[in-house]
Amino acid sequence: MKMHQVPVTTMGSGSELSLCIHEIEGKLGDGPTVGLSAGIHGDEYTGTQILIELAKMLSDGNFRGRLLLLPVANPHTLEALSRETPVDRLNLNHVFPGDTHGWFTEQLAAAITHSFLKEIDIFIDFHAGGASPTVDYVYIFNDEALSRSFGSKILHVPPPEVQDLLKHTSVGVAQSLNIPSVVVELGGGRIDQTDYVKRGIWGALNLLKTANVLDADPEPVPDQIVVGEIATIRPHHGGLIYTEAPPLGEEIGDDAVLGRILNPYTFEELEVIRNPFKRGIMILSHVTVNVVPPGTYGYMVGNMDSQII
Repeated sequence: MKMHQVPVTTMGSGSELSLCIHEIEGKLGDGPTVGLSAGIHGDEYTGTQILIELAKMLSDGNFRGRLLLLPVANPHTLEALSRETPVDRLNLNHVFPGDTHGWFTEQLAAAITHSFLKEIDIFIDFHAGGASPTVDYVYIFNDEALSRSFGSKILHVPPPEVQDLLKHTSVGVAQSLNIPSVVVELGGGRIDQTDYVKRGIWGALNLLKTANVLDADPEPVPDQIVVGEIATIRPHHGGLIYTEAPPLGEEIGDDAVLGRILNPYTFEELEVIRNPFKRGIMILSHVTVNVVPPGTYGYMVGNMDSQII
């Protein structure tokens, strides 16, 4: 396994900022170059843990083709445990393909586009719920078989208006280059990530089997639900969020309570957050009591009446 340091810039502190890309060459013959990335948002480090373990498991090169692993796409956000880059307060996944003459985050996106995205044939990008919420689903973009092979129960085909918003993400660039792409949303929150890391490893390996990178038949996946509509419900008030919704992957009924926002100073109930669908399924939730600001990710619910066969 080789590690490439891709220079990006010199920071105001005088330190050099580089991207660390790990390259593993397969020993079983020709095959695609598979790019796996994580850490576009620094508070979503479950994917980074998954890539660390995958690198250990695949370091012997017992596969076809080549792997490129980018475990931390935005080092400054990881250090700050933030979605936005502290240097310029921009969200890296909103500025692709980047600009070599732009803001720092745009320069970083340009480096990732040039040194990583344009070097790969298959793309797997790992995200998570963040510092407080936990999430569990996979997008279907331009290769349904690969997305399904990851094994998540819930998958989402974004409608055209959402696809249009994704043009400035890393997966948007990959799709523009006709690269089969899978975005995994898995884990996060103030809980032990062990089970999610194990699932991420299993899913990535099964995806590599499906792509004929690993010399083994793909494992069967459980029954899956594909939804065409997901609602993101954001609280109007800040405070402590108390969840009453069922666990992720379970259905929730019409107008059922997802959670409540309480004022930690006055103990007043500020808001009751409800399921907007007649039949919903839980996709993102706060599985512990957390402090939340208004407008943050409260819950994500899939519309079961938007299922795609």
